[in-house]
Amino acid sequence: ILGCLTVVTFFGASNSDETESVMKLLWDLINPGTDSSDRFPSMSHQIERKDSPAVLTAMISAWSFLLFTIDGWGLSHKNWQGAITYFSNILDSNNEAICAAACEALALVFESNCLEKFSSKTKDSNKELKDDIIKQLRSRLSETGNERISSQDPRTGFNSASAALDFLEVLI
Repeated sequence: ILGCLTVVTFFGASNSDETESVMKLLWDLINPGTDSSDRFPSMSHQIERKDSPAVLTAMISAWSFLLFTIDGWGLSHKNWQGAITYFSNILDSNNEAICAAACEALALVFESNCLEKFSSKTKDSNKELKDDIIKQLRSRLSETGNERISSQDPRTGFNSASAALDFLEVLI
């Protein structure tokens, strides 16, 4: 269903506002503490997060794909605050697929060059933010280096943590 929603949005959205509204829906599913509880206050205490890692990975990937399709400057300032923090927090996940999706999302966020829309930090601290994420990725790669290749897709051998690290280091 997530794939269908993403493809229909990609081909059917007539402007970036429509795409962003689907991204917001996905974001509310990815990070339920953001806006969902405001829209459904009577249900917020009843909903317990039971998404499987595969579903969370698919939601993050769908959100990232839609982010890739729109111009970052057109994004709303209010919808995405805290996205960098959320994705950097799940880099520590033991699930390789979730970590890979978070790495890809972070790389796209940084590539958009609109960090102020994804972080509550000031513009001056964006370099520090990048440095912190680079340290976190380096740490993750060194911790798992001897056991297995971190965030490697078993089908392709692509290592998203390593690729995200390389990308962020080039941006600095």
